[in-house]
Amino acid sequence: MSDGLGKQLSPEAVRIPHPASRIPHPALRTPHSAFRIPMTLRLVLAWMHLLALAVGVGGVWSRARALDDSLRNPEDPRAIRRALVGNAWWGIAAVAWLATGLWRLFAGTEKPPSYYVASNLFAVKMALFMIVLALEIWPSTTLLRWRRKKSQPDARDVGRIEIISYVQCALVASIALAAVAMARAYGGPTAVPPAVGDSAAVADSIHAAASAGAVDSTADDPPIPLPSGTEVATQADIDLLVREIAMPLDGIDPATLHSNFDERRGGGARQHQALDIMAPRGTPIRAAASGRVLKLFSSINGGLMVYAADSSERFVLMYAHLDRYAFGLTDSTRLARGQIIGFVGSTGNASPNAPHLHFAIARSADVKRWSRGKAIDPWPVLVGAKGVQR
Repeated sequence: MSDGLGKQLSPEAVRIPHPASRIPHPALRTPHSAFRIPMTLRLVLAWMHLLALAVGVGGVWSRARALDDSLRNPEDPRAIRRALVGNAWWGIAAVAWLATGLWRLFAGTEKPPSYYVASNLFAVKMALFMIVLALEIWPSTTLLRWRRKKSQPDARDVGRIEIISYVQCALVASIALAAVAMARAYGGPTAVPPAVGDSAAVADSIHAAASAGAVDSTADDPPIPLPSGTEVATQADIDLLVREIAMPLDGIDPATLHSNFDERRGGGARQHQALDIMAPRGTPIRAAASGRVLKLFSSINGGLMVYAADSSERFVLMYAHLDRYAFGLTDSTRLARGQIIGFVGSTGNASPNAPHLHFAIARSADVKRWSRGKAIDPWPVLVGAKGVQR
């Protein structure tokens, strides 16, 4: 699980010998992209985006209040001046909000563009934003004429702009709500994109997702086992893992893959300690074992990631480079084996031309420390699990 994905795990790794030959798979030789989005830039963009939201709401609200003061006291020239100042801040914030939002969208600083395109809530956000812009056309032109002394404020126009300003405040608050819901994975598609395979396979995937649908841990959850206190994987642990685990991608025989657990990455600075499974973008990723989501995580190297515990709470399973999460997946979701948790992509440092799933397993002393453990080679585990499940 090292590979720069999340925090560093202990350097030791469990070796599970398997007699099967390890024939190199040509597709797995595709190098990772060196593309990086600096963390500082991501933080600055996110900060500016939120700051613009706060400044904009403050500006349009102060504009409304100043216009209300003007109606109450038409002889006070300062009220209109305050309205013009609030309008200026509202305009500056709107430009900054739009610019940072488009930058984050098309540059994929937080999530890939496909994540937003596939989200219903993102469409809602954009629709609300367009309504805000449409409502702003007449107030802005009217206030500009007042600023340039081309016309004088009258009570009817002042009242209308005040009402429009309040409506815009409510719409911006709704946009913020949609953004929070989208960040929690609501509003995403549950269906598999048609490009993944034929219609029968798509129907099967949707049916499986519905039957094993994501259920947040609330009532009637089984008690969480106590930490084992050790990262040592015994033979009994491995036997349990082999019985419990399944291939996370449909239609792939693990015996046709080869282990790239020992490969050096990062210019030879670290060991891979995972299994790369090549698949078309948008291929459903299924929970390899029953258990629960520990953490939905995003990193520069790993992109969109899922850390999950198996049902015994001895192992942490990590899935990286996801294109997007499954609808409704959260940090507290209970998982059934085979449940769709996300879709194959190339986020993080994966090559855009080689979408794949980075799948890792670690023996954990305490799954609350979801990024730590002793790495285990997933390939022989999956090959052994294939034999057990027959």
